[in-house]
Amino acid sequence: MTDKQLKVLVTICNYNHSKYLEQSIKSIQDQTYQNLDICVVDDGSKDIDKVTELINRLQKNDKRIRFIDLEKNYGKWHALNEAIRTTDAHVCTAHDADDVSLVDRIHLQLMTMLTSKTQHNLCGFHHCWNEEDVNSRLHDRIDASKVKMIPPADVQKLVTGGYNHPSINHYFTGDFETAGVSAMFYKRIWDYGLRFNPPGMGLRTLLSEDSDFNFRCTAVTNTSVLLEKPYLYRRNTSTNQELR
Repeated sequence: MTDKQLKVLVTICNYNHSKYLEQSIKSIQDQTYQNLDICVVDDGSKDIDKVTELINRLQKNDKRIRFIDLEKNYGKWHALNEAIRTTDAHVCTAHDADDVSLVDRIHLQLMTMLTSKTQHNLCGFHHCWNEEDVNSRLHDRIDASKVKMIPPADVQKLVTGGYNHPSINHYFTGDFETAGVSAMFYKRIWDYGLRFNPPGMGLRTLLSEDSDFNFRCTAVTNTSVLLEKPYLYRRNTSTNQELR
């Protein structure tokens, strides 16, 4: 199977982020890699009518978009698992409802994963503290011929070293920060039993659902890191209500 035949699930988890949701979805619709299952999962938003209206409007022109309304706020871990459970895609990744992906993000991550023959990949991100930061980066392009990566053996050492450090409780890749939500992985990893775990049950190795999942992927398989920043992360807009 060639890279263009690989369908990629992009899960967009939304909880009270209707202000940013359309821009978030459109940044995925506009990806240079087009073979996508775009799954918007609403996790019990208070403005669900507004979200539903938006999704209905976008679906009229893009049949790749599907919608899961969970009605109740279960937590991002549950939303991610539901999207993956219901997809026919070969590869999975995610995207927060208040963030933006540059147009080459999916292509670059998939290319890196295939080139390195890894099962799991992450990329870097730009910290965006305000709308000026977001707008200044929206049209950035990354030269695919010049991209670099952290190879699997080095990723393993960095992540394991971070886990053994008492002051670090997240997915650690040294001086290069990765966006936890940007994890790209083959769906078969999830099928084999690696899930996004709930809090408070002693199942998580690391604090957040994505750091924990990424750590476990690196521990049991091989991980590459794309040394580029195709993800725009809005700071100070989190609505996550998960109990720790």
